[in-house]
Amino acid sequence: MKGAYYSSPILFEELISKKELQKTNIENSIAQHINLIITTSFGEVKFNEIFGCKIWDSEFDLLVQPKILKENIKKEIKEAVMKYETRLEVQEVTINIDDTHSISYNRGKRIKRKVNVIINGSVRLTNRPFKFYSHFFIGPLSYA
Repeated sequence: MKGAYYSSPILFEELISKKELQKTNIENSIAQHINLIITTSFGEVKFNEIFGCKIWDSEFDLLVQPKILKENIKKEIKEAVMKYETRLEVQEVTINIDDTHSISYNRGKRIKRKVNVIINGSVRLTNRPFKFYSHFFIGPLSYA
């Protein structure tokens, strides 16, 4: 249905029982789709083997210098979002990588890298500004 945007995840029991699905606005729909693009690796979507983001193919070589890793992630996210989210005019992608500490199941300390993603742009249909923020973790770096 053109102009209707549905919330994710879709509740299939409601769909099967022909209930009205929860709708959302275009900004939330774009944000949900960007999150799906960023967190999907190639081959996960069976009807489109090349849908997703290349960052998951790199296996996050943790020996790579942080500046190079940051630039690679930024480039791959920007390319994927521009390719698959055509409702958005991407203006800027910002990536910050921080080391975070957590306790692992074996009581050791675990260090992971937290990747913060900020995407600024404008919604093509409305020309309104758009800002997306999310994060994900890569690693572990080590156990202590």
